[in-house]
Amino acid sequence: MTEQVDGYLGEALGQLYVKRYFNEDAKKRVLSLVNNLQRAFENRINHLDWMSDSTKLKAKEKLYAIIKNIGYPDKWRDYSGVKINRSQYFENILALNQNDYKSQLAKLNKAVDKTEWGLDPATVTAYYNPSVNKIVFPAGILQYPYFDFTADDAIIYGGIGMVIGHEMTHAFDDQGAQFDKDGNVKNWWTKEDFQKFRAKTGQLAALYSTFTVLDTVHVKGALTLGENTADNGGIAIAYDAFKLTPQGQSTEKIDGFTPDQRFFLSIARIWRVKTRDAFLRTYVNTNPHSPAMWRVNGPLMNFEPFYRAFDIKPGDKNYKSEEQRVRIW
Repeated sequence: MTEQVDGYLGEALGQLYVKRYFNEDAKKRVLSLVNNLQRAFENRINHLDWMSDSTKLKAKEKLYAIIKNIGYPDKWRDYSGVKINRSQYFENILALNQNDYKSQLAKLNKAVDKTEWGLDPATVTAYYNPSVNKIVFPAGILQYPYFDFTADDAIIYGGIGMVIGHEMTHAFDDQGAQFDKDGNVKNWWTKEDFQKFRAKTGQLAALYSTFTVLDTVHVKGALTLGENTADNGGIAIAYDAFKLTPQGQSTEKIDGFTPDQRFFLSIARIWRVKTRDAFLRTYVNTNPHSPAMWRVNGPLMNFEPFYRAFDIKPGDKNYKSEEQRVRIW
């Protein structure tokens, strides 16, 4: 029954949900974080040593053209034409189906509304849509452990900041990079730059293929390439954005940990899961995401600030030499 309410009256339920769990102040804080992430991403693009100035310009245009759906819609869907009777389940479903049909018909011969939400506010997920160049973060995922309005910036940027950075980077992964700022399948790269990009993604695929999941079972580097690119980029962007905050620029410890250590610990915390081996074997063969452990350890062993934060040395388990580390964005 809950699924039926969410499926047919998602935005009506969403209004109640955000009133209780995600108010306007929380939305403003997340939007501020997103804006910092864009600034940090722009700075990283500016300093890439493998990309030409002309392609950098196109990349930044696409970056700032990203549509941001955060928390809940600015304009709620109107259900005033639907009559609900608590004692008539079948009739209620019929009326709601008719309402959905009319809503779809109303879109005919009109331009695509790129701001339209494809998810209800209470949904716990997030995504990037390359054909619209849009990121979507419903209020459902903007909750603990990903986001806590009362937490310090280190925790927030390491949590939801990494996830938002991940979705932003999907605009520039092996698949998203083939779409332009308007969502059209169109090449905006110079030939030389795209060759360099493909070489770097090839290195990342090769690195992840060395990671062991169970016994002799390895991560499939080619299958997970897009998500791994997004994980690596997301952490780097979130960290740089964190450094734009007062806490990111301080050294004050909380609970014995520095701001940088808290940032990285927050990343590890959001990927805590426990699975059966049988499930994990199927997951590795079918899912485009790496297993949770490698969504943390994989990107961090490529990221210099992680080494500094925890004084990682040669011989430590997560150590990779400079030559072995892969950096794309």
